[in-house]
Amino acid sequence: MNVLLKTDPAMSNRRLDSLVGLAAAIILCGLPALLAADETQPATADKAAWGSVSGRVVFEGDMANPLLDRFRGEIPVYAGPRSLLAVERNVRVNPDNARQIGVEINRTLMIDKSTRGIKNAFVYLRKAPDAIHPRHSEKELEDVNIVSRLTRFVPRSRVVQSGQTVQFRNLSPNYQANFHIVPTGDPGFNQWLMPLQRSKWTPRRAERSPIRLQSDIEEMATCWILVLDHPYAAVTAEDGSFTIPDLPVGKHRLRVWHETINYVEKFINVTVEAGKTTNMPNCKLTLEQLRKNMNFNPFKKIQIDHE
Repeated sequence: MNVLLKTDPAMSNRRLDSLVGLAAAIILCGLPALLAADETQPATADKAAWGSVSGRVVFEGDMANPLLDRFRGEIPVYAGPRSLLAVERNVRVNPDNARQIGVEINRTLMIDKSTRGIKNAFVYLRKAPDAIHPRHSEKELEDVNIVSRLTRFVPRSRVVQSGQTVQFRNLSPNYQANFHIVPTGDPGFNQWLMPLQRSKWTPRRAERSPIRLQSDIEEMATCWILVLDHPYAAVTAEDGSFTIPDLPVGKHRLRVWHETINYVEKFINVTVEAGKTTNMPNCKLTLEQLRKNMNFNPFKKIQIDHE
């Protein structure tokens, strides 16, 4: 026997209105939370996507070995005109009328006695990673200052990004200065600056390794410049330490370079974890490496051409 149940149309409509109202309340109440979750999502993902690498570059070997004397110690500085023959042959001599006006410290290989750390080594990624931290991409690149202090450039080592302007300044009130650099992918720069004068240079292409800024009149004046198309590089401090922050998570390959032998390590594999600092084992520049690969001629004296 089939029974047909009759329903009141007004009651059905009231039930439908109630369900619609309940759904609307749920949506409206949950919407702020959903919006808030959307706003915090990028920050959470951003924090989880980056990490850092730190370590030290150190010397391994006998610190008293005479070979190290080629890279350290004091070098006498003389003032006075060179002979005509010396000028024509570009030879540094100490003529009779020259006088010693001081000494310059040989900064080619600076080793901290207590930690054996090596200063002014470069640690860097050869190529730009797939992602660059927003902090770097949003920040405007500031000018880099490299100054001439008569017989040397300050700083000794510097990382520069392509498109970043380098300001060259001659701080001497009495002497000219020469800034000479030959990049592999950009036009060269060779300019004489009068006392207290300045000039600028902007590299456009990255380099595979550091390039040398030198002076054509003071051969000991040297600055090594590493031009990259990304920010992931560091120059070691006095104790040999370095930190490269804001690297994307994953595996990376680092290079370590020093002016005495070029590559201390050409390939170092590191893994960056989210929100953490990966501490690398010490990278060692050894006495044996210096003996085999040394590309350095020792300085014996420095001469300033004019008083």
